[in-house]
Amino acid sequence: MREAFDNTLQEYLRKSELIAELSCTLQIVKRLKGIGFSVKQVLKIIELPESAVLRVFAGKEDIRKIAEDTVNQQIAENGGKIPESRDFIKWVENALEYFEPEEDKEELIPLAEPQRLSCEQWAQHTPYENKLELFDGQALADLRERENLIIALIYNIGLKHLIKMLPPESKRILKELLDEQ
Repeated sequence: MREAFDNTLQEYLRKSELIAELSCTLQIVKRLKGIGFSVKQVLKIIELPESAVLRVFAGKEDIRKIAEDTVNQQIAENGGKIPESRDFIKWVENALEYFEPEEDKEELIPLAEPQRLSCEQWAQHTPYENKLELFDGQALADLRERENLIIALIYNIGLKHLIKMLPPESKRILKELLDEQ
């Protein structure tokens, strides 16, 4: 009986921690909205469910309520299990990284042939502390991290090798997408 109580308490504490972290993050979203960011820009900086961001932008609900509803929805989508905790500090760091002037970050342009990466380029284009993670089916903490890592890897292996390693179906889809542009 004591073990069941401890498990229930631990689940409650984990859920409360997720709600608190999400509430803090949604406060950042509210401030970003206040300084003129669009929903699309916010979603690019901080990986959040679009529905939660839209509700914050609507401004009709309490942030805590939005956070609770979002966490409960994630639990339901995860088969009743509480999802892994997200690192709030990392979200803030990613948001701050968004404000870095672009000239501070070297643009990598993948070419047909492989190119070597310097340690500085690698550090600029890889996730925080070079840690890879998977959360709720998403690699890394946000889209920006995924984009930066993908560009660094393609830069390093070259476009020819990228195309060579793609399955035929992916090559066909890629060609269609390129033809559309």
